[in-house]
Amino acid sequence: MGNNSLEIKPIAGALGAEIHGIDLSEPMDDVTFQQIHQTLLDHCVIFFRGQHITPSEQLAFAKRWGDIHLHPHIPGLDGTPEVFEIVKKEDDIHTLGGNWHTDQMFTETPVRATMLYAKQVPPRGGDTLFANAYLAYETLSDGMKDMLAELRTVNTYNMKKQRAAAMQVSDINEEPAEFEHPLVRTHNETGRKALYMSYEGITKRLAGMTDAESEPVLGYLRQHVTRPEFTCRFRWEEGSLAVWDNRCVQHLAINDYHGYRRVMHRITVNGEPTT
Repeated sequence: MGNNSLEIKPIAGALGAEIHGIDLSEPMDDVTFQQIHQTLLDHCVIFFRGQHITPSEQLAFAKRWGDIHLHPHIPGLDGTPEVFEIVKKEDDIHTLGGNWHTDQMFTETPVRATMLYAKQVPPRGGDTLFANAYLAYETLSDGMKDMLAELRTVNTYNMKKQRAAAMQVSDINEEPAEFEHPLVRTHNETGRKALYMSYEGITKRLAGMTDAESEPVLGYLRQHVTRPEFTCRFRWEEGSLAVWDNRCVQHLAINDYHGYRRVMHRITVNGEPTT
């Protein structure tokens, strides 16, 4: 039987739920995991508070979701290379993930899920925003849906132009590759359609079009998907852990805590082809 002590608390109307009543450092039976998995499918992003886990324990939980993805540019921790540490120091100006995006769209097979664990947080600020890309698609007009149905985006990541605070980035001189993904992506588990795109630093243009031709469409959709009624906001505490579904969620790390240190441990789970 599953864990009947699990308590699911939605945090906003659009998406997001906290799960209480579980210790992620302890072994988890399959039925309990299926309850957690279904909660993610239902709410797109889930949160756990008050967790005290090691990198190995975080990795064990991440492996329940699938094979682990290794970041192509950022090395992981010694001993657990699947986990990489995001550190924003007191004097850092920039933050990793400070634009609306979905993770690893600049790869041929983007990641399915991201797991982020808070090791050290500022006394205020440093929240993360999430946006429901299902709702963004479903609220479009039928005419817009028809126009977008067959469009694909061109995505890349130029490390020379990106700034990541306190990250040890490798291969910075490599010429960035470009990969195409459908602008409207059908979730392989729920069957729902979602707008699938990132900010202009990653999603460059529509396939077969120029930047100028693409921008009216992509610019409108970027504003649309991040409308306040499609979003939730999570305030981190030490020991908080989030899991979000990159197939239907965008997120943004708010950079509003200059003078304080923030340390997070991130793991990403391999996804499936978008075609």
